[in-house]
Order: sequence, then C-alpha cells, then structure tokens
Amino acid sequence: MKSFKASEVKKILSGVILSDGRIDTKNKRFEFYSKSKQLSDDVTEKLQNITGMHVNYKYDLKNNGHRIWTRKHAYWDNLAHQFYTNRKVMTRYNVDRLDHISFAYIWMCDGYLEHSKNRKLDKVQNIGWFCLEAFPKEELQLFQNRLREYGVESSLVSKPWGFGYRIRVGGENLQRLISLIYPYILSDFHYKTVLFYKTEKNLNMNLSSAEHIFKLYEGVDDIVRYSKELEKTNG
Repeated sequence: MKSFKASEVKKILSGVILSDGRIDTKNKRFEFYSKSKQLSDDVTEKLQNITGMHVNYKYDLKNNGHRIWTRKHAYWDNLAHQFYTNRKVMTRYNVDRLDHISFAYIWMCDGYLEHSKNRKLDKVQNIGWFCLEAFPKEELQLFQNRLREYGVESSLVSKPWGFGYRIRVGGENLQRLISLIYPYILSDFHYKTVLFYKTEKNLNMNLSSAEHIFKLYEGVDDIVRYSKELEKTNG
C-alpha cells in the first residue's frame, strides 16, 4: 500500500465529504458510494493510511455501483464537528483548507463538464459546473472565494432544486480549473477534462496541462464521435 501524508489524506477526504462522501455522525463512521470502482478503490487506499481504519467494500449489483464504509473511528468524530451541524455544511474554516487536490475530488464526484452544442453555427461552448446545490448560496460563495484564490472566477446560476444554486465556470477560468486539477483526476474521469475548441486562438497553451485538456474539432459531430469513443474506453 502506498503511503500518503496525513495532511494530503485530509485534503482529499475533505473534498470527498463535501461531495459524495458522508459521515455517520452518530456512529462515527464514513460512507462513500460511486459508480467508479477506480474511485472507490482510490478512496479506500487513502483511508487505509489512517491508523486503525478498517474499510469494508460491497458491490451494488442492482445499481452497478461501489459502496465502501468504515468501522467506528475517532477520526470521524473530529471531522464531523468540522463538516456537520444539523446537515453537511461549508464553513470558512473547512473551505479555506481545500486545495487543488480537494477540488479534483469534488470535480470527480460532483463536477459536470458540459459541451453546449450549436449545430446551426457548428460551434460548441465548454461549461463547467460544480453541482453543489445541497449547500445554500452564502456557503457556495465561500467556495467561490476559495476558487478565486487559485485564479478561477465563477458565477452562481439558479436551479430549481436543493438550495437553488449551482456554480458555473466558463472561458479561460474553466481552462485554468481543469489544468489545475488534471494531474489528480483518475482515468475514469478524464472525460470531465476534455475542452473542445475550433481553433487555437483562445487556448492558453502556457497552462501546465494544456496538451492533455485541449482538443480541436472541425464540426460538432466530431465531438459526439469523440465522446462516444471516450465512453467506450472508460467502460
């Protein structure tokens, strides 16, 4: 088993908790569910770096998903105080401790990359969404502030579910975000990192992950074809 620093494990778990992870505050244990076996295995590996942490795994045949959960552990009592009141919360304290690795795990769990196609103009617009409607506006603004510290500006768009808002990232800000998190994105989720452009005019090729995240296209049908190929590759 690969060893990770305690601080790195906590950054990752903070991102997971704010997205698809859940702390059972009563029984002091952690639960996580994902359609990706690769991600559930990755989170398991990080959990096993915590002394005395026992992780269970179960394949959900009905929903074709992967569930992991831990036994009772004092580690979760500490984190529960940071992330829960009567519900899961974003606070200045826990959000200010997120970093680019945390963002990567939130993106894998609750990020959505939209390629908005205009067939009439034969163009596409890349739009990134953090689907975090489980948090109210003022808490999402804390998250936006943290993104801004990493050079990523975003906006809030109203949605008819949850607390009513979703975080939107577009343009060069999306390029910066995807480049920032790309090194920590598992292969199952590389489809969430491909940005399509018709020319190189608006590409920031100085970004560290530029060669991995940018793909040129001639027409929108190229994007549909590429997306299907990527889906097959990722199973």
